[in-house]
Amino acid sequence: MDKIELKNLLFLARISADEKEHPKIIEKLQNTFNLIDEMQDLDLSNLEPLNNPLELNNVSREDVNKNRNSKNEFLDNSPESDKDYFLVPKIIE
Repeated sequence: MDKIELKNLLFLARISADEKEHPKIIEKLQNTFNLIDEMQDLDLSNLEPLNNPLELNNVSREDVNKNRNSKNEFLDNSPESDKDYFLVPKIIE
């Protein structure tokens, strides 16, 4: 990577940097690219992909279908209700 490529990259990323910082930035980017190249050369054919790097199991309850109608229970807990509906104050005139 040279200074022209770095300037284009900084422009595209909308990042500003002093001219005296450019050699340091180029060195860090080059180290990052070298690390990526090393990672590309790794043999990962024997590894299975992970959904989560922590490999935690989700502790959950069994899914049980409860066919119950709680409408009357909810209506009884409301401040005002009609036979089948909640009664609320009128807000639009």
